[in-house]
Amino acid sequence: MTLDVPQLAYAAALVDTLAVLSLREVNGTQLPNVAINARHSDALSWLGEMTGTRLSTITRDYHRGACAAHCPDAHVHIVSTSGRWVVTGVKATITLHNLLPFLRVQRVAAIDLVTAGQTIGWKGHVVEQMRAAGWSIPELRPQPRSRVTSSGAPAGADVASSF
Repeated sequence: MTLDVPQLAYAAALVDTLAVLSLREVNGTQLPNVAINARHSDALSWLGEMTGTRLSTITRDYHRGACAAHCPDAHVHIVSTSGRWVVTGVKATITLHNLLPFLRVQRVAAIDLVTAGQTIGWKGHVVEQMRAAGWSIPELRPQPRSRVTSSGAPAGADVASSF
C-alpha cells in the first residue's frame, strides 16, 4: 500500500498551516517533533489514522474577563476542547520526508528536522508500521549491532570456549 498524492498534499497543507515543528529533547537526544493543536478533530483524526497515532484531547477550563461597559458579570466561564496530534522521532522524520514535496511555508524547518531525524536511533517496529501504512522510508542511520546474537550468546563471544 502507498499513500497517494492527494493524501500527502492534504496532510502537508495541514502541517504547513497548523503545525509547530521543533526539536524535542528526550533523554538527552534531540528528536524531531511535529504537533498540531486544533479544533478540527476530523482532520486530526485522519492524520492520526495515517500515522498510526492516537490523538490527545485537551480541555481548558478558565475564566475570561468580561468588558466592564456591557457585560453583567465580571468573568465569563469558558470550557473549550481541542485535539492534539503529535509525531516524534523517526515517525516525525518519515512523515516530514514524505510531505516535503508539498510543503511551502515550513519547508526549510521540515528539511532541518528530517536531516536531524536521520541521525538518531530508531525502533524497527515503528519503521515497519509506517512502511506497512504506505509511507516511504528515508535513509536512516544504521542501527548499532545487538549485544546478543541470535544464539543467545553475547556478540563477539566464542561459543566453543564457553564449554
